Amino acid sequence: MVNLTKFAVRRPVTIILCLITIAYFGVQSLLGTKVELTPEMDLPMLVIGTVYAGASPEDINDLITTKQEDAISSLDSVDTINSYSKDNVSIVLVQYKYGTNLDTAYINLKKAIDGIRNDMPDDIEEPRILELNLTSGAAVTLAVSGNVGQNLYTYVDNKIVPEFEKLSSVSEVSVSGGQKSYVSVQLDPEKMKQYHLTMPAVAQIVGAADFTIPAGDIDVGRQKLNVSVGNDYNNTDSLKNIAIPLANGDTIHLSDIADVYDALKDEDSIGRYNGENIISLDIKKQSDSTAIEVSKQVSQQVASILADNPGINITVVNDSSNVIKESISNVVQTMVMAIILSMIILWLFYGDLRASVIVGTSIPISVVLSLICMSAMGFSLNVISLTSLVLGVGMMVDNSINVLDGCFRAKETRNYYDAAIEGSRIMIGSITGGTITTCVVFFPLVFLNGMSGQLFIQLGYTIVFCMVASLFSAVTIVPLSFVQWHPVEKEKAPVNGLIKSLQNWYRKNIPYLLKKTKVVFTVSILLMAAALAMASKLRVDLMTTVDEGIVSMSIKMRPGLSIDALNQSLAGMEEFITNDENVDHYLVTYGAGGLSIDSSSTINLNAYLKDDRKQTTDQIINKWRGQLADFKDCSVTLKQGSSTMSSTMMSGDQIEVDLQSTNYETLKKASAQLVTELQKREDVMQVHSSVENAAPVVKVRIDPVKAQAEGLTPAVIGSNVYTALSGVKASTIRVDGEDIDVKVEYAKDKYDAIEKLQGMMITTASGTTLPLSDLAEIYYKDSPQQIERKNKQYKVAITMQPQSEYLKTAKDDVKKFVKNYKLPAGVKPMTNDLDKIMNEELGALGGALITGVFLVFIVMAIQFESPKYSAMVMTSIPFSLIGSFGLLFAADAPIDMVSMLGFLMLVGTVVNNGILYVETVNQMLGEMPLDKALVEAGAIRMRPIFMTTLTTVISMVPNALAYGKSGKMMQGLALVNVGGLLASTALTLLLLPTFYRVVYKWGRKKIGGEGELICD
Repeated sequence: MVNLTKFAVRRPVTIILCLITIAYFGVQSLLGTKVELTPEMDLPMLVIGTVYAGASPEDINDLITTKQEDAISSLDSVDTINSYSKDNVSIVLVQYKYGTNLDTAYINLKKAIDGIRNDMPDDIEEPRILELNLTSGAAVTLAVSGNVGQNLYTYVDNKIVPEFEKLSSVSEVSVSGGQKSYVSVQLDPEKMKQYHLTMPAVAQIVGAADFTIPAGDIDVGRQKLNVSVGNDYNNTDSLKNIAIPLANGDTIHLSDIADVYDALKDEDSIGRYNGENIISLDIKKQSDSTAIEVSKQVSQQVASILADNPGINITVVNDSSNVIKESISNVVQTMVMAIILSMIILWLFYGDLRASVIVGTSIPISVVLSLICMSAMGFSLNVISLTSLVLGVGMMVDNSINVLDGCFRAKETRNYYDAAIEGSRIMIGSITGGTITTCVVFFPLVFLNGMSGQLFIQLGYTIVFCMVASLFSAVTIVPLSFVQWHPVEKEKAPVNGLIKSLQNWYRKNIPYLLKKTKVVFTVSILLMAAALAMASKLRVDLMTTVDEGIVSMSIKMRPGLSIDALNQSLAGMEEFITNDENVDHYLVTYGAGGLSIDSSSTINLNAYLKDDRKQTTDQIINKWRGQLADFKDCSVTLKQGSSTMSSTMMSGDQIEVDLQSTNYETLKKASAQLVTELQKREDVMQVHSSVENAAPVVKVRIDPVKAQAEGLTPAVIGSNVYTALSGVKASTIRVDGEDIDVKVEYAKDKYDAIEKLQGMMITTASGTTLPLSDLAEIYYKDSPQQIERKNKQYKVAITMQPQSEYLKTAKDDVKKFVKNYKLPAGVKPMTNDLDKIMNEELGALGGALITGVFLVFIVMAIQFESPKYSAMVMTSIPFSLIGSFGLLFAADAPIDMVSMLGFLMLVGTVVNNGILYVETVNQMLGEMPLDKALVEAGAIRMRPIFMTTLTTVISMVPNALAYGKSGKMMQGLALVNVGGLLASTALTLLLLPTFYRVVYKWGRKKIGGEGELICD
């Protein structure tokens, strides 16, 4: 390393050219790196979606879900199976162990599902297998309205949605609101009976009428022409003339037995923007694209659509790229502030601009080298990777400060050239050790496969890049600049007088403190106890999210309500949102396309808050929670919304208690009893169970014996009932370039009462007809909205909101209550998914923290060639906890993944001052007695210790204050390091001399006077 310093001092032109080259490639790397909010995270989960139209949750569960669960459970690497059986659809979430190859898992899962295809109903849609993406929220949300001269939904679905789907960065477009148009062939029951026709027969004839068949080719002169035979129907009127052959040989037209007209499908979704009915479009990004790319392409496409369609209005409701751009901009501003503050600190200590600039040069060099390495590793520019550069700013100058301080010490007896080399030689050992200890703590992150590993691996690598680059800068650029610029250590530096006063105080008082071993140890123990006491008062969370100014409201209504009834229930809530001065605009969606594990009666209302509001999103949520409790007949869940992060990582304040059992009825009864008990508590409100609202359904139980006597099967009768109630899609015709479905059906009021359903005529095998009531029992029954299962056991989720005055205690108190609550036999509580993820991720980071402490101990033991000196320096870690926990407590910040990473980072940085102190004491022991060396080492190294600590701390202050929109996300890490470094610096200088004295004497035997070192 000294040879590198000598090379740099002797070859200044070479070093300058190297720096120019680094700057060039740094710019190239910056321009070619994609920008996003957080690193991409892959959750090893596949989703199976199976649609079975007309089936109830119980039928879905029995006929599809349980069969798929049995097939999946034997597959390799499967960790958890969660299933949701709802009206018309089965959703099975298969979570694999981290590290599983999802391509192989997909193939095996597809084989397993295909293997049981014959065991499931024939008329289900083919099961779809999708990969779950944690960042799969809508990148851009649009509201479409206007007058297009036809049905708006059909126009948007056929004309506008395809324009967005063809964009290279877009993966999916979900549509909410509006009514789809179709052609209704409404059969006349009397005419059908008169002509002895059935609905399936008419549907088959209508479907076969519109056809095109290639019939070969013919030679016409010198040309060979293709022949196509077919019949096209391109409007509603043309369908009326379709010929219907009768059994007696006569022919009638479709208009003779049916009313053919343009119709709108029943409303099954809601899209409303600021009170106006609209079509809502949620545009999602491809996994390898960024929200910024989607936003750019969508904006260009919107402009093109508006130019071609003047009657259309398209409003951008939410664009997640704005949050990303603002967050990245805030982080860059924070970095600039950190650099400026660090330079000010350097000037205050040196009093010489040249000395400050010499040390400051390590910052841009380290940053540019880090950007090159980040680009080479394929990292993106995101809040976490850029924040690591911000956090690294203060640490980047540490090595340079120590080398420059060594050069100044050597300059007292040498010229500038020799002082540069000698000063570097003296400090290389301590700065190398400090760099290694800072870097080695991030090594365990490489082995974390979970969410925390994917999220923070870029931070670890980036800080390592920064530290290695700063070490290179310290041993080359600093000595070279020292020789070229001849900096002077001014006696009248702004803080020089303060430092000298502190040094004098130190030399006067530390000798007294050295002899108070019991006092020092007692104070250390008391400080540790205080730190642990504060730690016990802190909240535990998974991760603090970015405040995007979105309040996400999930509104659960009574199941079975029509769209009109839902709109009436929503009117008061929408008025409440509109009247709040903090709300800029809002969007209501219900029944959007795509798979969702939300209940079928859940309405989503997103309120987008004003940027200039005086309250935070959390404060507004707490205010609304009490006010919305007055709304009856619904359950409202409030939490921060995010267009950039999955709800998997966002819990809000909601408390969830899960129960499981193999018996659904027992579980349902137990959950109802527990809900009743929880509703009596004063610390929670809005206590609801996922099975409390049963939807009434009409059950048709077919008697297989009676069916067989008529030559029928229950399945055939069920198919006839489905056809009569739901109609048959017979064909699709193209009208004015639009694809329109043709549906054969009965009038809406034909079976609008159970008596009419009982009188439905079923054709037997002999051609006679019987009422349905002769073949089946028809009755009302309550059916669950949704049946949830986890690992093949039924599951019920009980959710509640804490009262505002019990926000910090309600969750733990409720869990203790449930733990002590006596549940029926066969029913037991289970850890909910979010708590499971939190426990796993925090546990993994805790294991990484222990490994980091061990590695730091080993590195220092190797450096000192003494495990005892290493253990002695490690005492600075518990010293730091009093400051870390103190700041977390004062800022009301939780212990989460980010703050745990802060502790990991702290372990590597907090020992650097101790290393510097011990190295200095060891060098001085050959020149003076132990007690004097202990005091002088602290006094001499006080200035570089203060400088390195203050530059690191000051550079983290903007993050500790949660500056910017994304500031809250990384605040915990900064608070841990700021508090820890300040506390450990003070306590290291005051208490470490006593620890050193005790450890030093452990390795010596008294032989005469002081004795000699026998062993370490």
